[in-house]
Amino acid sequence: MKNLRIVLVVVFVVIFNAQFSNAQKKDSLMYQAYLLSSESLWESALNQYSSDVWSLDKAVAYYGLLNNTMVHSNEDKFDEYVDQALDYLEAMEQKGLHTAEVIAMRSSIYGFIMAYSPWKGMYYGPKSSDAIESALKTNSESSIVKMVSGISLFYTPESFGGDKKAAVEAFQQSLDLYEEQEYDGWLYLNTLANLGKAHQAVGQNQEAIKVYEKALAIEPNFRWVSSKLLPDAKSSK
Repeated sequence: MKNLRIVLVVVFVVIFNAQFSNAQKKDSLMYQAYLLSSESLWESALNQYSSDVWSLDKAVAYYGLLNNTMVHSNEDKFDEYVDQALDYLEAMEQKGLHTAEVIAMRSSIYGFIMAYSPWKGMYYGPKSSDAIESALKTNSESSIVKMVSGISLFYTPESFGGDKKAAVEAFQQSLDLYEEQEYDGWLYLNTLANLGKAHQAVGQNQEAIKVYEKALAIEPNFRWVSSKLLPDAKSSK
């Protein structure tokens, strides 16, 4: 009996380590896709998940891929995946899986749609606002929800409820939550970059520089920060 228990423990450890290693590899691919702003890597990251998988990581991969199209203004690639992404997020919500996070990402994707097609703002603007409010009511202590809340506050015009000072607070809260979770993946880097941008937008250049330097201390190859955001902040001092 004792030997059987030992065997079962060993099997459990092997399975757990394999699953953990696989999860790390998937997150690592998204991390590299983000750093390199690579559409092909984002597609590879998404394609790691089979069609019948329902997970937050797959939802995040969809979100990351669509976010990356904004970097290159690749509307064709966005159009290729946006309906798939929204269908997936809505199915996750219906299944009650990571509800707050998938609602928040849906809100952000509505923002992407408006960025590509401003004339759709009358329809998607209220949908985006309602979604992020719902996400915050569902779980205001989610790092992803706080991050998306910051993005919404930062990019929404003040006349429609935007508030860049409040965005600073939301991004900082998101960072604090990520750090409590000891998560330093691409969403953490993205939040650092956005926090720096929000500091700059309210005239807090020294704070922005500190945030960017922190980002580069964590990831020296973060070129968006090293070649664009940090030099801009320093030139604005």
